[in-house]
Amino acid sequence: MKVETIFLKPTPTVPNSRLPVLIYRGIISGSIANFEATIRANGWFPDWYSKMGLYPKHHFHSDAHELIGFASGAQTGRLGGDGGVDVELEKGDVVVIPAGVGHLGIGISDDILAIGAYPLGYGIRDFRLCEASEFAEAFRKVQQVPVPPTDPFLGATGPLPEIWMNAAA
Repeated sequence: MKVETIFLKPTPTVPNSRLPVLIYRGIISGSIANFEATIRANGWFPDWYSKMGLYPKHHFHSDAHELIGFASGAQTGRLGGDGGVDVELEKGDVVVIPAGVGHLGIGISDDILAIGAYPLGYGIRDFRLCEASEFAEAFRKVQQVPVPPTDPFLGATGPLPEIWMNAAA
């Protein structure tokens, strides 16, 4: 399985992460129920569904890594905050965003359906809108979020734990 990686440095308002963003292209095939069953079996749990795709304002979560899968449609996402990296995401793609990484949805198709999920025991409790005054506290919190023990698709032997543990070392 080929996984794209994107490394992002901190900005004055976004901590970003030493862990790279991971993009799995075309990994969702078949029904949403099958996708959900696969990630649940590997310790990741669906939490939300959106016809807006990625939230349309720069934001990040200091307390959880976030998986966003695209069941239909397409969207351009910006990763890393202002001046970040734009990525094209479409039906079947999944992006796994480390805690602290800024993200924003820009261009969007009319038929978008995105699914958000988190590792077991985690979820969004700290939603940040990239304020410079919150940077130090958020940066500290991001460092405390552990690497999940499993890849959402291939479990303990999948690419996520290896890529992220190597990046964290």
